[in-house]
Amino acid sequence: MSTAPDLDEPIHLVPYDPVWAVRGRALVERLTAGLGEQGPYVEVGHIGSTSVPGLDAKPVLDVQIGCAAGDVDAVVGYVRGLGFEHLGEAGVPGREYLRRRSERPANVHVVVLRGQLWTDNLLLRDYLRAHPEAAARYARAKRDAARATGRLLAYSDHKAATVAELMAAARAFGG
Repeated sequence: MSTAPDLDEPIHLVPYDPVWAVRGRALVERLTAGLGEQGPYVEVGHIGSTSVPGLDAKPVLDVQIGCAAGDVDAVVGYVRGLGFEHLGEAGVPGREYLRRRSERPANVHVVVLRGQLWTDNLLLRDYLRAHPEAAARYARAKRDAARATGRLLAYSDHKAATVAELMAAARAFGG
């Protein structure tokens, strides 16, 4: 398993690319089909900035897999078998984080289905999709953070206050 410094990779943002939606669906379908063959009941969804049309993003897909707590290890094992590197919780309790850095980079977040992380990721995605002004605000915060830092951990810290405010608005909207 990797350590925190391994997480702190260089980052850059690019304008939204419609191919992300196509690749996101393809990855979701691949994971859903493969995990269905393995036995655990899962739901898989495209999340993060690449799932929000028009939003600047790091050109890395984010997908979450929701499963029963007792199936997390099996799901992680399956995803590792697809060539993803497992980095444990990576600073987010209750999430197992895997990444692939190839010609089609992706992150997979394994969480408890319908748990807080599962719900929050979907709420924020759906809120940003439904509220272009909020997505534009988030894009500004992301660009500022990327310019100021250039590395993942500092970038995440730099935009954390904006994410927290948007998450609160998403919960009020979705709840």
